[in-house]
Amino acid sequence: PGAPATIGFDSPTCERTNGMRGFWRAAVRGLAPPALATGAVCAAAMTAALVLGDGTPWSGAAPQALAAGAAVALAFTAVLSTSTVVSAARTARRYGLTLGPEAVALPSVREVRVPAIEGRTAFQLTDSVRYAVEKDPVLRLDEITAFGHGTLDLTLRGPSDTRVSVQVRVTTGSNETAAVVEARPAATYKRLDAAACWAVARVVEERVAQALHAEAADGTAAR
Repeated sequence: PGAPATIGFDSPTCERTNGMRGFWRAAVRGLAPPALATGAVCAAAMTAALVLGDGTPWSGAAPQALAAGAAVALAFTAVLSTSTVVSAARTARRYGLTLGPEAVALPSVREVRVPAIEGRTAFQLTDSVRYAVEKDPVLRLDEITAFGHGTLDLTLRGPSDTRVSVQVRVTTGSNETAAVVEARPAATYKRLDAAACWAVARVVEERVAQALHAEAADGTAAR
């Protein structure tokens, strides 16, 4: 008889699955504090209703209220974490990225470091980054709020028209040139859009890296 058939899973599929699980765990940890607070408020309200409204003794009201609060906290976490994961997975697919737990953190911070670029000032490098971002078809530029020597602040439109504030800081040194990208929701109440900020930051990081490598190549050719 022939050898038994085996089912294999390609590495990208496993990586995407593991990344999504990691993101889900990180999202649940992030939702735990507001879920517990919501459950505690519900438990307190139910306790008051049972004791003051129905005349139930504290000993009888407390277990019921705690059980109800726990159920509310679990439902809160399940609904929001599921919604967040689905939205984040859709965003990752749209941008061709692999989702991971780092997509939960705010602000989303990315770094690019290259050997020192001779003959270029921080302003020139920042201008190259600005040009690369402006011409990118994926990054939808809303407005530039600051532009100067090593400083670029702008607002981009992420997935579902989420407005993302991005800061790029470029520094030059004798040994290396570095750029730091920070992305956060333009509206402070949009904290559940962390994955959108992460996706935008990743794309900006790639454009920054391309701009700096191009400047380094031009500087080398000019010598």
